[in-house]
Amino acid sequence: MKQDTQSMTNDEPDDGVLLPIGEVSLLTGVNAVTLRAWQRRFGLVIPARTPKGHRLYTSENIQEIHEINAWLAKGVAISKVKPLLMSTAKSLPIKMVETQVIDLWGEQITALNTAVFDFNQHKLQQILDDAFGLYPFQLVKEKLMQPWLNQLDDLVDERLDAELILAWLKSELLSRVGGRYAFGGQAVAARMAVVQLSRGAATPPNSARTKSLFSLLLLLELASLRVSVIDLGEQAIGSLPLLQGRLNLDALLLMPDPNHSGSEQAEMLTVLAQMSFPCRFVGPFAPTLTSLSAFWAPSMTDLIGQMPSRAVGKTNRSHKGKGKSEQGKSGESNDIS
Repeated sequence: MKQDTQSMTNDEPDDGVLLPIGEVSLLTGVNAVTLRAWQRRFGLVIPARTPKGHRLYTSENIQEIHEINAWLAKGVAISKVKPLLMSTAKSLPIKMVETQVIDLWGEQITALNTAVFDFNQHKLQQILDDAFGLYPFQLVKEKLMQPWLNQLDDLVDERLDAELILAWLKSELLSRVGGRYAFGGQAVAARMAVVQLSRGAATPPNSARTKSLFSLLLLLELASLRVSVIDLGEQAIGSLPLLQGRLNLDALLLMPDPNHSGSEQAEMLTVLAQMSFPCRFVGPFAPTLTSLSAFWAPSMTDLIGQMPSRAVGKTNRSHKGKGKSEQGKSGESNDIS
């Protein structure tokens, strides 16, 4: 098949151009597992197929995905989206549309808290499977994971079993990073290391817990973006130059404590000037480093987009009716049904 040599950009595909599922995932932020689930369970986003069964998506499919994402962002459950995609739905009274909106995320947060306090592994993983399987990661992060972990941080504050609960939860969430959300067989988008910066003064227990919960969410997000991660744990800022020439990284993500002094921030700036790879501050306390705002990280998606390509799995675009596409590069090789 003749291949279009143009690499994928953030632009919509031209009419007549078909995209493999891996490229559609990068373009829309909806992973391949979710796209397959939408089609299989709800009859949404029906692609064309190659003779060998691989999915190829049109510009109309891409537009449908954008519309679905818009409804999901308004709070509509994926199971109730299909009728709203019809042209007549655009003229529905607001009150009729509002009947489709439920407190989906609030219900899930309550269920997650119950599962964690009971150490109910099956229930916890079932809720997360449904959320990550049916909704785009960024939506789940914004509507479910961040509010839940913030609430959980407050709920365990006065509990005697707080450390046990968080240790168990950390084990369960890390199993997802190493399991379902590993990107076995797919190209690595970037290689990063994560460091929690330590201070001479002891970190308050609640701040340490907040950082720990954030780091779990960060690892889940990086895994969803096909980032290979080295978790270096807690390190002093002065030890970072020892990584020079020893790790092949696209970026080093630094999680600071709250209220670093002016002298500590000055030391950080001196160290960052020595590093041969980009260093970015992330986490709930990064905005407190006011003198280092130039090193605050953008979103992880934007950060990866700023990096030189590391064979991110970008594929060539395929024209209708001209044979088979390069399935291997898109991560679509296992997507035959």
